[in-house]
Amino acid sequence: MKIKTDNIEFISFSDGICDIYAEDEEGIRTNKYIGLGFSNRVLGYNRAFAAKAVQVHANVVIRIPQLLGIDIHDIVEIRGLGRYDIELVQNIFETNPPSIDLTLRQLEMFEVRK
Repeated sequence: MKIKTDNIEFISFSDGICDIYAEDEEGIRTNKYIGLGFSNRVLGYNRAFAAKAVQVHANVVIRIPQLLGIDIHDIVEIRGLGRYDIELVQNIFETNPPSIDLTLRQLEMFEVRK
């Protein structure tokens, strides 16, 4: 009898660094996670069209370690790229370590300095 092993994807979260925080109506920032590593994910055809069907604009998908307290409409600041609003949070259990996919909508880009 052959023992079945699950297909587990190992993630290194080494594509970049991001900060996750919440902002209230007055613009007061409450940091949740600073200096968090992430890995880039492909914004697939199905995800892009599913987002458009519900009037959500998706620019980027990143994968981060599974952490508590991350909500939609928190802000993700990817160092050197810009600020993004979290549109969708999806828990992924087939990875080691367990992780979360964040679908992001771009708010603003950083200026390129010469």
